[in-house]
Amino acid sequence: MAIISFLKALYPLANAKERSDIRLLAQHGEFVRGYYQSQMPAWQRWLWVRPELHFLRLGWRAGLTPSPRFDAQWYTSRYVDIGRAKVNPLLHFLRYGIHEGRLPAADRHISDFPLFQGHAVWLHHQAWHGHAGVAIPKLQALAAQGQPAALWYLAGWYYGQSRYEQAITYLQTLAEGDAGRYRQWVLQALLKCYVRLGKQDELNALRDQQHFPGNGLDEVMLQLASVNLPLEQRLAPLNQWFARRKLVPLLPLESKSGLGRLKTSRVRSKVRRRMPLVSVVVPAYNAGNTITVALKSLLAQSWPNLEIIVVDDASTDGTARRVEKRARLEPKLTLIRHEKNQGAYSARNTGVKAARGAFVTVHDSDDWSHPQKIERQVLALMQRASVMATQSFWVRVDEHLQPLGPWHLCADWLEPNPASVMVRREVFDTLGMWDEVAVAADNEFVERLQKHYGVDALFKVATDVPLAFSLVQAASLTQRKATHVRTIHGGVRHLYHQAASWWRERQVVAVMSNEGARRLFPTPLGNHPWPCMQYDIAIVADVSARNPALLELLNTILRLRQGGYRVVVCPWSRPDDFNTRWLADDMWELCHEEGIAVAHGGIKLRCDEVRVQTLAPSVSWPDSVPQLMTREGVRDLTGKPLPAAQAELLTAYLAGGGRVVL
Repeated sequence: MAIISFLKALYPLANAKERSDIRLLAQHGEFVRGYYQSQMPAWQRWLWVRPELHFLRLGWRAGLTPSPRFDAQWYTSRYVDIGRAKVNPLLHFLRYGIHEGRLPAADRHISDFPLFQGHAVWLHHQAWHGHAGVAIPKLQALAAQGQPAALWYLAGWYYGQSRYEQAITYLQTLAEGDAGRYRQWVLQALLKCYVRLGKQDELNALRDQQHFPGNGLDEVMLQLASVNLPLEQRLAPLNQWFARRKLVPLLPLESKSGLGRLKTSRVRSKVRRRMPLVSVVVPAYNAGNTITVALKSLLAQSWPNLEIIVVDDASTDGTARRVEKRARLEPKLTLIRHEKNQGAYSARNTGVKAARGAFVTVHDSDDWSHPQKIERQVLALMQRASVMATQSFWVRVDEHLQPLGPWHLCADWLEPNPASVMVRREVFDTLGMWDEVAVAADNEFVERLQKHYGVDALFKVATDVPLAFSLVQAASLTQRKATHVRTIHGGVRHLYHQAASWWRERQVVAVMSNEGARRLFPTPLGNHPWPCMQYDIAIVADVSARNPALLELLNTILRLRQGGYRVVVCPWSRPDDFNTRWLADDMWELCHEEGIAVAHGGIKLRCDEVRVQTLAPSVSWPDSVPQLMTREGVRDLTGKPLPAAQAELLTAYLAGGGRVVL
């Protein structure tokens, strides 16, 4: 049969679908004949007059790639749904993946496909990659022409900036016109905007008009968001959702407030021969208003063999007193105190060192967990020997129990709960604990675990059920401007994940340690526990591998450091190449070895002088840059003063921390 299939594949004429596929490849310049033929087995090259047909019929299945800009094997391994679907990965990327935010290769982006430049999807990526000042006006021009993609991406942009009224404007335009492929998401997006703004009349209208299927999560969340209804009625659809998954229902406590309004009936796990101890570490800092609710939800867990370790990180509001009082009555509960504030990840590490459990997890001091959450995660570990960690999902809510969902506009209400990861004790023994930084160490820990044990070593349980409620508070690090979750696209979180990835790739086994005098890898200033905010020289430059003068830049920085200058690097991306957001490996190496700081938007620094490698027109400057106050002005890389007009413009731009995008 294999021989017959191969002979059929030799047929030299293309059918209608193949002709369409070949036109798509040619349109994007994604079939480089010589590049592809070099990957073909030598004996097949002379058989195929048209190598395009070889790719469409046989080559893609063998992992061959017709263009150096696209990596088929990386694409199918990175996006497992594509690998499982057994579809041509390059055709999928060009037709669908690019609109879904998928990347073509580990070191490539949509900006490497010039045909998309100026399209709504290209401008969407440009905006999120730090150049909204260029992209948003162009998207608005496309939206004025009624282009559905531009309207959708603008709604998503403003939603992600917490500007929900503007998002509603574009969503309503979509709803009233031809929404195209986006119609299926418009009503849900409007629902999320109404919840964020507390528009109860609009929510009531959506509920009365029965826009959502009665058994879907959108209907569940709409009912939960209807604060004018009794809480028992608001919880009814969610309880039906729980019941279908054999989870006990939530009971309302109308007399309480916030997450304290939730409780459940008492539930106990089925007695088993082996019921290992689970340690739950709860870092707490000034959590007096929420810690009692969090502890009640943990003490009500169905898994009986449990120890709860609260690490008070030098609170000043009486958090420790509350925990200490409850601990006198609860043998499962232990309190550990930090003498000085060290941060949430340091508190976690303190708790892990004291933990005795075979399995260890954490719990935020302002979260509420369903009583069967820990049991579901423990059983998943016990039943799967190859799984090293489990994770459950949560929904973000406000103080009125209105569901908010993710910070960005997407089809999901639920998110993987970063504070739910439960691991076998041996993981800490092998890989160490959390990096003691301000933000994003949750994800770094998971990425380190999956690099060592494999992607499937993390098992996600009950992916369609919120086993925890997370209270969104304006003062939290995920909501503050400099460390907001959106900085994953450009800013402190984005740079931190780059640096951590660079470090892990250099290790046979990446073991985290916070004990040494020097960090294991650089961290951007906004994520450093004790950052230096004053420097001799700030370098403003494209520090990516795409910079043709990178070697000159590296040598200049090295000479300055060897001359005793304190140097901070301010990455300066370009609007036409999204890959310039990534620092070159050689730059991370230099920063690590020479102690060079990495700055980003949202922080304020002082320096004697600023040096610039090249200065493009101001329209192409990044939106958010470090707020730099300089004494001696702006110079070129060699130290020569810039022309007065250029220097004045850049000095003002840096002093203001960039531009405001309306």
